[in-house]
Amino acid sequence: MLQPLVVGLGRSGSGLHLKTLGSLARRTAATGDPLVALPAVGCDPRADSLRLLGKPGEVTAVTTLEQALRYVDPATAVVHVCTPPRLRCDLLAELAGHGFRRMIVEKPLAASTDELDALIRLRQEAGLDLVTVAHWITSRLAGRLRRLVGGGRLGSLRRITVDQHKPRFLRSLATDGHPSALDVEIPHSLALALDLAGPAELRAARCWDLRCEDRGLPRLGGAHVELEHRSGVVTLLRSDLGAPVRQRSVVCEFDGGTATAHFPLSEDDDHAQLVVAPFDEHHVFRDDALSDFLDGAYRGFASGAAGVGNFPLACATARLLCAAREHCAVTPRAARDGSR
Repeated sequence: MLQPLVVGLGRSGSGLHLKTLGSLARRTAATGDPLVALPAVGCDPRADSLRLLGKPGEVTAVTTLEQALRYVDPATAVVHVCTPPRLRCDLLAELAGHGFRRMIVEKPLAASTDELDALIRLRQEAGLDLVTVAHWITSRLAGRLRRLVGGGRLGSLRRITVDQHKPRFLRSLATDGHPSALDVEIPHSLALALDLAGPAELRAARCWDLRCEDRGLPRLGGAHVELEHRSGVVTLLRSDLGAPVRQRSVVCEFDGGTATAHFPLSEDDDHAQLVVAPFDEHHVFRDDALSDFLDGAYRGFASGAAGVGNFPLACATARLLCAAREHCAVTPRAARDGSR
């Protein structure tokens, strides 16, 4: 079994990773195939004042990596890097210096092309087995979309439109971990688009401000990204972080029909839906994507090749995100009424 070390105990580290790891450990132990060794170790300078999600005895909280080394052996550990993407390479280098080699890194992989290149060099030089969180791609719903793209029943894929909308006022006002809306939801949909339609070039990108009463947060209101794939497919990614309702949908337009995929909106319900036209098909099924992703990552680490397929796609996604950030940096911010 492998023991988790979660670095960064914000919403992602505590609310998603630690919570899911506890469930995964209990589930695999109950089936006689234990995968995750508990307690997990959670590391954050604010750990003493945070309320961590997890059952008693499942999490040990520390404030420094030096303290974490008292509770976890790098040789049998998986590090979950859940800190903001800025200056992430320095953290990974520090972890590698302590002997950690298996790492799961939250999206996006890097915040700049220079940092991405440095991270690629570090991975090679330190022999890191590195996986980027991409549970949309490993979800059951994405698997069904891939089969539709490759199966030919609907003809050739022509266009992908992804809508990821949710109200994110409180977190945006309280934290500064994400410099723009490009770093919040877009990495999930961008990776999925590349997985479904292949390599792409950036056609356009824009962000707008998040406004609440008398405050405005630059470039955190939402984002649009347009891609042109080498396969001829065109993709539009839309994310509105000031929306009054939640939506996570993907529409794939083919020569002979349309597939509309609805991802689960939150941990409150793990069911996905897929509507296929013109065949009047409506499928509803469970899709606990993060649990399945971590299950696959840990089994990959145990075999020594967890990041083989994941890392190239993560790099391609990060490079396109960097191109989108650079485009937005020299483009006037869009008006709020252009968010949808």
